[in-house]
This record gives sequence, structure tokens and C-alpha cells, in this order.
Amino acid sequence: MKKPLLLHYYITNRCNANCKFCNIWQERPKTDANDADVAQNLKSARKAGCKFVDFTGGEPLLHPSLPKFLRSAKKLGFMTSVTTNCLLFEERAEELSGLVDLLHFSIDADTPALHNKIRGCESYNHVIRSIDAAIKNRLYPDLLFTYTDENINAVEGVIKLAREKRLILILDPVFAQWGPDNLNPEIHRLALKYSKTRGVYLNRAHLLLRDRGGNRLLKPLCRAVSSTVVITPDNKLAMPCYHHRAINITINNDLHNVLLSPERRESQSKEGRYSFCHGCHINCYFDPTYQYTKNRYLYESMAGKLKYAITKYLLYRRPWPLLNFSGFKVTRKNHL
Repeated sequence: MKKPLLLHYYITNRCNANCKFCNIWQERPKTDANDADVAQNLKSARKAGCKFVDFTGGEPLLHPSLPKFLRSAKKLGFMTSVTTNCLLFEERAEELSGLVDLLHFSIDADTPALHNKIRGCESYNHVIRSIDAAIKNRLYPDLLFTYTDENINAVEGVIKLAREKRLILILDPVFAQWGPDNLNPEIHRLALKYSKTRGVYLNRAHLLLRDRGGNRLLKPLCRAVSSTVVITPDNKLAMPCYHHRAINITINNDLHNVLLSPERRESQSKEGRYSFCHGCHINCYFDPTYQYTKNRYLYESMAGKLKYAITKYLLYRRPWPLLNFSGFKVTRKNHL
């Protein structure tokens, strides 16, 4: 049985935005992860095989202990990632320096009006200022553009911004939580066209999956339970994923045994086969899933990641992240 690759750690479900395509900000009650629980769970997840940890939410910068969590993760050999709406980034940039390998700034348009409308808050100008604050602190964010029918024509200005700052632009198709993709196919064709330009990343496996109707119950692709460990702010293991929590197991400082539990084995046997899995195409769970396949999905996913790495680390000469997986260690001096 393959080991999990990714730890999705939801450290808070609080958020200071009201994004159109997300409902986490509507969750009640509001909860922050306990510091001691996070420390213990990081150790257990690393021993279980997880190589990446994504501290997410909600808005992860709302958790006061985020830098502490990142330091612990780095000491354990994790690659770390954080996605933020930037409302708090400027004031916290210095304390995050050197701790985030993959930093993502959410930006969904090239004008304040449309971006702020989509995000439900006045965050556009914070994103623009946060880019310079990040670079000043030797953090080099990717710009994450969640594209929809509403904003795909606003991507060109963001591409220009990314090139000016020598940053990667990630095109991420919005997903429907229930059922098949409902985006106009023409929108995906436009995104595919933009992805062929320098500095723009799109995981084309996502488009292939959507073109084929998403996950199929009779022949499921999804490996959400096998590939990903999902921990909620109230210290529960959620399965098969955060968006469809059919099983929730309280961890109680014993994540190792929870990962070996009959409940998790049962959920693994059903991954991609729950009724709500029909047509599913949720990006953050299929991205690690592709690494568990030996087909075109893996090829398309790896081809995009190779382009990303060549552009960011060779062409743009951004610092290599620290790799320390299973004894493999590579470092590179920082470049401005």
C-alpha cells in the first residue's frame, strides 16, 4: 500500500473574505487548531510518509501560530505551502520569511472591482502590495488565478503583472463541490491557450479529467484517502476529503493509529465510489491522485510541473526549495 503524499492541514475555518466559490467562511462554529495537536500530528504524518504539508483554511494567516507550525514542519523535512488572500500578509511577511516553500497569492482579476467582487472583500490592493513585501523578505509567491466564466478575460493583465515581477501565474479552474464540471468548455480552451505562454502554469490533467466527465463510480480515479491526510481545525481526520466528510475520527494525539484504523481502511476501499464522488473533479485532491496513476493523467500533470520548475527555478532563478525527503537533500543559494 502506498504511503500518503500530502497533509492538508486546515488550521482554521475562520476567514476574512467571502469568496463566491467557497463556503468554508460560512462554517460554524469557528475553530482554530490547537498548537500541541499540530505539533504531534506533524510528527505522525511525517512518519506516515507525508512529504508536503499545506497549511490552509479559511485564511491561514488568521492563526497566530502559523510561523510556529511552519518552523516545526521544516525541521521535520516537510515541503510547506500556504495560500493567502493577502489581507494580513504585509504585517506578517517578515515572520514567514524562509518558512514557506510554495507561497500562493490569490488574485482573480486585473482590476480591483472584479477581483474584490469575486472575493467578497477589498483585497486587490493588498495583493499588489504583498507581492513587493514578499520579495523584500525573500519569498517568491505564485499568483493563483481561480478562473471562472466570469473572469477568464481578466487574466491577461495578471499575466503581465506576473511577468513584470518574475513570478509564476497558476491557472486553477474553479470546481463544483457536487457533480460534474459546470464551466463552459470554451473557458477551458481559453485557459489552455494562455497556459502555453511563458510563466503560466496549468495542470492539464485537470482539463482531461473534466473533459471525461470527472470521477467515475464504476472505475474511479480518485485516491483522496490514500494520497492525502486531511486534518480539520477541531483535530479530526476527515475522509474521504474535507469537502465531503463522510467519516470524521477524533485524533486524540494518536494520528498514527487513526491512520491504521479500520475506518480509514474502509474509506480507502470506497475512495472514488461514494455517491457524491460521481463527476468529482476537486483540484486539490486530484493533483496528488495523479501521482498514484500510470496513465495520461500522470503524464499531463508531470509535464506541467516540469515546465513550472524550469521557469521558476532556472529561467526566473528563484531559490530552490529545501528538499529533504528520504535522505535526498538539495540546497541552492538564494537569488534576488
